[in-house]
Amino acid sequence: MEKILRSVLAVALLAAGSALAQTAQKPQPQPQASQTGLKDMLGNFWGRLRALTPRSSPPPATTANVPAGLRGVEATESELRPYWRGSEPPARGELQALERAQAAADAGNFADAARQFEAFLQQHPTSALASNALFGAALARAALGERQRAAAAFADFIKRDPQHPLADDARQALAALR
Repeated sequence: MEKILRSVLAVALLAAGSALAQTAQKPQPQPQASQTGLKDMLGNFWGRLRALTPRSSPPPATTANVPAGLRGVEATESELRPYWRGSEPPARGELQALERAQAAADAGNFADAARQFEAFLQQHPTSALASNALFGAALARAALGERQRAAAAFADFIKRDPQHPLADDARQALAALR
């Protein structure tokens, strides 16, 4: 699992780097060092978003049977618990729509990813995954160099779900974008 997360993070860093490199051809008022820090931060946040978003096809089961005294064996599980708002897990169609948006971002197509994340928000405004989609849209807009739109989306994310596991990351990104 750790290897997969590291691979996803590496791909996200490369994709964010290539998108930021394309926008870096235009004169930027910020010094180069802060751009590098922003790029690294965005890559880290992509990996965290990916880890917190549940999958429509679950990973291979990590259930093990262990002896539990005289009565037999007991099943135990150890897997990453994804985050969604509310008590019910999201519908499969919602998961797949969010996965498509994330796949576009992973491929470096941030414009398409932003559109898909925003379409998800319009189609599923009350979804348990709406906050994840809003965070993804904000990251995609930041990767495209659309600082104002990204900052507005991060601010909306914080307002919408201040207890989300990525809320501190959103505050950090918001401060870096302003």
